[in-house]
Amino acid sequence: MGLRVAPVAPFDFEMSLRFVCQPPRTVAASSWEPGADVWTGREYRRVLWLGGRPLLLLLRNAGLVDKPALEWRVAGATLNDAEQKAVQEIAGHMVSADIDLAPFYARARLDPVLNDLRDQYYGLKVIRFPSLYECLVSTVLEQQINLLFAATLKRRLMETFGPVVEHDGRPWRGYPPPETLARLIPDQLRPLQISERKASYLIGIARAFAEGKIDEAGLRREPAEKAVETLTGLRGIGRWTAEYSLLRGLGHTDVLPADDVGLQRTAGLLYGLKAPATAMSIRRRWKRLSPWQGYAALYLWFTYWGNS
Repeated sequence: MGLRVAPVAPFDFEMSLRFVCQPPRTVAASSWEPGADVWTGREYRRVLWLGGRPLLLLLRNAGLVDKPALEWRVAGATLNDAEQKAVQEIAGHMVSADIDLAPFYARARLDPVLNDLRDQYYGLKVIRFPSLYECLVSTVLEQQINLLFAATLKRRLMETFGPVVEHDGRPWRGYPPPETLARLIPDQLRPLQISERKASYLIGIARAFAEGKIDEAGLRREPAEKAVETLTGLRGIGRWTAEYSLLRGLGHTDVLPADDVGLQRTAGLLYGLKAPATAMSIRRRWKRLSPWQGYAALYLWFTYWGNS
């Protein structure tokens, strides 16, 4: 392939992909269909937008956990120098190439549960969405429904309004860009079984991005709490959605989606509680882990979702 991303070590690429490419343990594998993120057994494939056109990014492992390297290319497209640089930056963003886990692992020693998980999941990093916009769309669709139905809604949205890239004799689909969703009305999303309220939220989010009202680069630089405040100013974006999207969309490491039910259940189990942990107790327990509270959540989620 020739073009490479060199993430900061350690990084276990294939283990990290389990969180986005396989079903949670609560869903039968036979019922699960791949969405935007696909692992073929050799490559990670993801449709992304660049300069108004969709591209299929192909990423392959070319290194070791303690000496990571990824090779990348785009399917069936020729890139100029500027486009090549842009894809390189997007690929690095998606695999959290900039994240050095050493400070997190040092803090994890303060917590017996995380100390064990650090050893079990050595090199686990957040696989991010290509953009905050896509993460918000995905996360809003997950609100208050089960993960299997949410995955179905995401596929329907991509199949109806998203881009298609043909490769290896089959279509690869991505999320519709904000300009596409921004032109719709809620009734056009209702045939997909997206509720009228959610449809309104999605269109409002798309319009905010299409009109340049959300500054992703600025949100990356803002303190986590300020970034949460900015996002919760959008209709349909509560604290959990904002925190999760800042972690997986922008790469903020200190946002803690403590209201997540899966996180609360897993924390209750691993910390030997008689019931799921409360959001307040999780925040209190992990306050000393700052600025790595989001990564603490990732390692617990992985026991609930990805370690199967």
